[in-house]
Amino acid sequence: MCLSNLNVIAKSIDALNLTEQLWLLEHIAHQIRVRNELVAMAQDPQIQAELSQIQQEFTITDFDGL
Repeated sequence: MCLSNLNVIAKSIDALNLTEQLWLLEHIAHQIRVRNELVAMAQDPQIQAELSQIQQEFTITDFDGL
């Protein structure tokens, strides 16, 4: 994202009242937590093994034409 876009966003945030800014901050923090959890899950060996097993179980359906 280019600096001018960030400046526009910053000015837009400045135009919000404190309640709106707090909501936005909490929303952003929530999004970051969710993304971090997804990254952690994707790197978890147990989850990787489970996904591999599921993929193997469904491999036979790759050729059923549906």
